[in-house]
Amino acid sequence: MQTVLPWAIATVSVVLLLGGGLFLLRQRSRRTPTLPTEWPLSARPIFGTDERRVYRHLHEALPQQLVLSRLPLVRLCQPTDPRQLRYWYRLLGALHVDFAVCSANGRVLLVIDIEGTRPMPGRALQIKESVLAACRVRYLRCPADRLPLPAELQALVPQTGSAAAGTQPASAPMPLEGVAPARRHEQLTHWRESMPAYDSFFFTDSGPAALGTTGGEGAEQGRMKVDEGGAAVDTRRSSTRS
Repeated sequence: MQTVLPWAIATVSVVLLLGGGLFLLRQRSRRTPTLPTEWPLSARPIFGTDERRVYRHLHEALPQQLVLSRLPLVRLCQPTDPRQLRYWYRLLGALHVDFAVCSANGRVLLVIDIEGTRPMPGRALQIKESVLAACRVRYLRCPADRLPLPAELQALVPQTGSAAAGTQPASAPMPLEGVAPARRHEQLTHWRESMPAYDSFFFTDSGPAALGTTGGEGAEQGRMKVDEGGAAVDTRRSSTRS
């Protein structure tokens, strides 16, 4: 009996060690999947038929602005508390916007989502509206065949200095030598945020104030209505239904 007990303990220990090793190997293989030996992929166009038409319409209506497509929502905002980065990234990381109208310096002025045949889930819509309202960015949703007129789009987009005063020659960049420490830190921060190696969502700035505001003008423009939070809603559907 005394000789059997040590062997039993040793056997159980070996079994437990082997089981633990197999479990760790499985967990590691799940975390880091092996790369495929073949890549059966092909290139695809960025724009579909409707998206191409919308992009052309926005570009012709707002020639002074930049029109970007399919931006992740985290590219349009940043948390004011750096300790909450993980929480906000998990909440917003899977969402994107169809089109973003930006000024020449990258400030987001208007966000447009195209309504398709499948409606957007209510939770995703609530998140988008809340985020863009907090960042004071106007939000418009409309079908691809009911786009606002150029005059209506121009009324939704605030006039920046370059657009209002016309094109002016760009001033020479200020050298970093001899610049005040605060100003130098600001230039270095903006340069670091423009690096493509990291998502700018992880670089905190001075909070919502750094994103700028779009003004408080909220008025009904023919076929659309802008609410207090900056969200513009197509009102033609409601008028036709009623």
